[in-house]
Amino acid sequence: MLGNIREVEEFPRIEDVKHGELLSLKLSARTSGLTHGFHRFPAKYIPQVPKWALKNFTTPNSVVLDPFMGSGTTLVEALRSVNNAFGTDIDPLACLLSKAKTSDVSLDRLRELASFLTPDKLPEVVVPFLPMSGVKNITHWFTEGAWKDLCRIYFAIEKLDCSCDERNFFLAVFSSILRLVSNADNQTQKTYVSGTLKKYPPDVLTTFEKYLRKAIKGVTELSLVRGERQAHVLAGSATSLPLDNNSVDLIVTSPPYLDSVDYMYNFMLEYFWLGPSLGVPSRVEYNLRRRMPIGSKNPISPATSIDSTILELFDPKQIPEYRRKAVLSYFSMMQSHFFEAARVMKEEGRYVLVVGNSEAAKGILPVHDCLLRLAKMAGLHLEKAFAYRIRRHYMKFPRKGRGGIILMDWVITLKKTKHEIPDNEDRLPLPHVTIGADEVAN
Repeated sequence: MLGNIREVEEFPRIEDVKHGELLSLKLSARTSGLTHGFHRFPAKYIPQVPKWALKNFTTPNSVVLDPFMGSGTTLVEALRSVNNAFGTDIDPLACLLSKAKTSDVSLDRLRELASFLTPDKLPEVVVPFLPMSGVKNITHWFTEGAWKDLCRIYFAIEKLDCSCDERNFFLAVFSSILRLVSNADNQTQKTYVSGTLKKYPPDVLTTFEKYLRKAIKGVTELSLVRGERQAHVLAGSATSLPLDNNSVDLIVTSPPYLDSVDYMYNFMLEYFWLGPSLGVPSRVEYNLRRRMPIGSKNPISPATSIDSTILELFDPKQIPEYRRKAVLSYFSMMQSHFFEAARVMKEEGRYVLVVGNSEAAKGILPVHDCLLRLAKMAGLHLEKAFAYRIRRHYMKFPRKGRGGIILMDWVITLKKTKHEIPDNEDRLPLPHVTIGADEVAN
């Protein structure tokens, strides 16, 4: 249970939020308008968060950045209000999805090209194939019929006479149905075929047509509000941003959750099909890439130096050994990120950081307080923070009901300034929150 919570239709303006306040959006709040509902993506934040940040801290000429872009929620919202927004992500599939959701493509062209992807226009496939090499037991993941129909759609998209942005759009739609039409469970984050719950996947061709119509509808909605505004997906990472010094007015982002979400593993089926076109040609390369992002469970990058002040907040020896390397690497890489973020931010610019605390067997690791201290080292000082209750959770089998579940998100406003803001630079509270049985996503 959670007490002292204010239920709201939308997040109030920053001056109307008390520091440390706990909020809950009403369930009527829509989260899938425009192209937001284009493709599932684990642990993405709701569009109300970047919308709040943009409303409070930007003008139309502000430069906005999301260095952990994911599927592009920030960029889509930015197309409502600012002329230029930028995003980076180390995950190639995330970049594809963000481009598909934000590229300024012609609706007439999309409809024209879609006419070549109707069931009667698709080529026949005698011998089914899978683009990624090294994948075994394909019929564990797809029925024979689904596999052949997916081959027909994929081959037709590859043969379209179209631009790169147009092809990205159709590949993203194709990707959006893969989990649904596979044998894998729809509800879990992990790509998993249940041995006890028999799944009856829907027809591939009918499902593709349905999701294609939905995607074109989303692009149509976005075209009505974006005007001449542009979103740019850049090659780079959160620790190496391809932007000039002092060029960004606002960063709004949600870094990867600590050791809770294996993003690339959640998209294993999608990589089987799209990996080669994204620079991930084999299962071996895919397994390597899974270890590269910040927050990886088995990271390639070991912890280098971590400021001793955050070791006052938790004892690494109290973290299970199998998690310790991931935790220390996470904080080390986030420390590097904050210095890189401060480099590209303008003086007095804002950084809106969205972060959750992962609950584990020995309690809650205060991730938000650790990140606050690392940000402060880089000259990013806490201005105000509030938390909101996550109402439903996209994790059906949550480690005996608790471990790894993110129960709340903190929305933390940092300011790049040479002057500390001492009144607010305290540890944020860790309210006692429990999760109901009906709140694990279905």
